[in-house]
Amino acid sequence: MATILKQRQVTNSTTQTAKASVLIDLGNGDVNAMCRMPGAEKWVTTQFPSHVTLTPESNSDCLTLATASGFKNFLVGEQAQAHPCSRTGSSPEGKVTNAHALLIHSLRQMIGFGADPIHADVIFTSPSVKAYGPQIAAQLTGRHPVHIPADAEVIGSRPSRHSVSIHTAIPQLEGYQAFKHIQSKVKGHAYLIDIGNRTILLTQVSETGRILKRRAFDACGVYNLAERIVYRDSLAPQLKTPSPQSAISYLLDQPHGAAVIAQIAPDVAACVGEVLAAIEDDSARFIIGGGAKLPGIEQTLNAKAIKNPQWANLTALADAADQLLARVGK
Repeated sequence: MATILKQRQVTNSTTQTAKASVLIDLGNGDVNAMCRMPGAEKWVTTQFPSHVTLTPESNSDCLTLATASGFKNFLVGEQAQAHPCSRTGSSPEGKVTNAHALLIHSLRQMIGFGADPIHADVIFTSPSVKAYGPQIAAQLTGRHPVHIPADAEVIGSRPSRHSVSIHTAIPQLEGYQAFKHIQSKVKGHAYLIDIGNRTILLTQVSETGRILKRRAFDACGVYNLAERIVYRDSLAPQLKTPSPQSAISYLLDQPHGAAVIAQIAPDVAACVGEVLAAIEDDSARFIIGGGAKLPGIEQTLNAKAIKNPQWANLTALADAADQLLARVGK
């Protein structure tokens, strides 16, 4: 089982032959990432909102990245969250469009940029390896120049230039690897229900780990549920002028009792109705993803949330990372 450290940065000491291993879950709501430096056994982690926006600002919060039309300044994560149109989950192509900036930001959070270039191999999650995997891999692989602007108001602040080289980028299915955590409990087959910010992924898996069926349900994830709750004023007693993001924060960041569960039960049932209709039997059901913490979701789906559901896919991938990289000649 992978051991995870919680500090945000490790020493940057990579080379072309001794590369960092990076795992990144390109979520529509939050990005989760893990990094292991060459020669180390432990992984460090970071998590941040999956937001990316172009900005006219120029300060050390920004990443200046190469685009088809030249170098542009980007805000990523919490700094970009104030821009509603910057959500990765606002369109089906959001993960492809934002993958480059999300990866560079995660490396900045976990490793930091120094004088030496960063070399890494990356394993990333994708809702469909066939449909999106090659597109995201193309965004990630290669050498990426990264500039950090100076802060005009800070005396002595200077811009800096850095280099990130991604030698290999391997796609892995979202909502599937976490099965390894509960495989010993499964007889026959089970259902994995990955509740993300934009979509719900339903995967039927045999006890040996083979995918039997897989289906994506769009526009029914956590953000869509929050939009429905706001529209119907389902949380009016608690949130006077809610936005979808404030409703998400309220529901996921604190425990709730029977009263809140009852208030939002019709909304939860409406969002997962198609998912329930697609489950063909009473086999064991397990929930992963950020939506696993929604009040009442386990009762509605008659399912059990996996321990640490937001990180379950990446921790399973961490245990398999060396094997996956070895398959491509590393």
